[in-house]
Amino acid sequence: MAESNLDNIIKRLETATIRLEELAKSSNFGQSGSAVSDSAADASDNTPAIQAFDDIMNGSVQKFIELSNNIGSPVKEQCDYFIQALKAQRQLIVTASKSKKPSTEVFTELINPIKVAMNQVCTVREQNRQSKLSNHLATLSESILALGWVMVEPSPTSYLEENINAAQYYIIRVMKEFKEKEKIHVEWTTAYTHILNELKDYVKKYHTTGLAWNPKGGNVADAAKTATPAPAPAAAPAAKPDTNKLFAELNRGEGVTSGLRKVDPSERKQKPVSNVVKASTSPTKAAEVSNKPSRQVLEGNKWSIENFVGNKNIIVEKTEIRHLVYIYNCVDCTIQIKGKVNAITIDNCKKTGIVIDSVVSAVDIVNAKSVQLQIREKAPTVSVDKTDGCQLYLSKECGDVVEIFSSKSSEMNVMIEKDDDWTEIPIPEQFKTKLVDGELVTKPVEHAG
Repeated sequence: MAESNLDNIIKRLETATIRLEELAKSSNFGQSGSAVSDSAADASDNTPAIQAFDDIMNGSVQKFIELSNNIGSPVKEQCDYFIQALKAQRQLIVTASKSKKPSTEVFTELINPIKVAMNQVCTVREQNRQSKLSNHLATLSESILALGWVMVEPSPTSYLEENINAAQYYIIRVMKEFKEKEKIHVEWTTAYTHILNELKDYVKKYHTTGLAWNPKGGNVADAAKTATPAPAPAAAPAAKPDTNKLFAELNRGEGVTSGLRKVDPSERKQKPVSNVVKASTSPTKAAEVSNKPSRQVLEGNKWSIENFVGNKNIIVEKTEIRHLVYIYNCVDCTIQIKGKVNAITIDNCKKTGIVIDSVVSAVDIVNAKSVQLQIREKAPTVSVDKTDGCQLYLSKECGDVVEIFSSKSSEMNVMIEKDDDWTEIPIPEQFKTKLVDGELVTKPVEHAG
C-alpha cells in the first residue's frame, strides 16, 4: 500500500515537469516570436524589463520572505525554493534580453534550474501533508506552474491567471483558519497574492506575447555566461519522506459500508422540488443573532456573504469561474449561488440552506450546525469539518463523481437523486481500528439489527 501511494506522489511531482517540457516543445523556439526592441542588441542587466522584475524581487518578494521566515518550517523551506525559482527566472530573462531565440533543445536546458526549483516546491508539500500549515504549502504548490509563463506563446498572461486562480481555494482556507488568531498568516496570503498579481502585470507589459528575446542579440550560451544571477538562498535539505507519517490514512476494506445504519423505507423517498434545501423554520434564539452588520459583496475574485439572520432570499447571480464564495456566520437563511464558481466555503453557519449549481474545486463546510447543501450540477469534492448536522443533496451527475471528506463531525447524511426521488444514506461516524500484521486497519463499526 505504501509503495502504491509513493508512486502516486512521484507521479504528481513529475506532472509539473512534464507540463513544462510540453510547453517548451509547443512554443516554436528558434522561430519568430516575442522580441525586445532593436536597441536591445547591447542589452545589459539594467533594461526596463529587468529593472521591473528586480522591483518585484526587492519589494513584495522580500516581504513574503520575511513573513515566511517568521512563520517557520516547513513554510520557510518551501519559500526558499520558490525564491530560487524566481531568481532562476530572472537569469533567464537577462539571457533572453541579450540573445536570439534558441532552439527547443537549448531552451529546455535553460529552463532546467526553474524546473528543479518548482519541483522542490511541490516536494516540500508532499513531505509535509500532515503539517498544520498544509494549506500554506498547497497555496504555493498549486500555483507554482504560474512561473511556466516563460514557455507560453502567444498568451502568457492568460496562462498566469489560470494558475494564479489555482491558489485561491487554499488562500481562503488559510485566511479562514487564522483571520481571528494570528494575523501574520493573513498577511502571508496577502503578500503572496501581491507577488502573483505583480508578476501578471509585469508579463502583460514586458512579455505580452511570450518571453522577450533579442533578434539582434548573440548566442544564448554566451549570453548565459554574462547573466548576473542574484545569490540564491541556502536551500533546505530534502528530507527523506517519513512513509509512516505520509501514509497514515484510513484503510477502506470490503466492509466499508457495513457500518451504515439501516434506513427505514418510509425515510427513503421524498418528493423532489426545484430546491430541496430549506432553512429551518424554528425560531432563532437571541444568542444566535450576530451584532455585526450583514454584507453581500464582491471584493476582487471573492464573494463575501456574512452575518445574515433570517434571510430566505439571498441570491448570488453574477458569478464567474474564477470567483470564490465565502459564506460566514449566517443563521436561519437560504442562500443560492448561481453558475459555476471556483470554490465555496461555508463557515460558522447555523440552520442555513445553501443551493449551488457547480464548483470547480471544492465545497468546504466548517464549524457549522444544522446546515443543508444542495448541489444541482457538479462538485468534485465536499469537505465537512467540525460540523454537527449536515444534509447533502446531490444530483445524479454529482453523485457519480463527488468525494466527501469528513472529520470531527456528526449527523451527516447524503441524499442521492434517483428516478425523481431522493434516497438517504448516512455517513459513518463511529469506527473500529485494529492492528493487523503491524499496520492499523480502520473500518466503520457494524451495528446489529
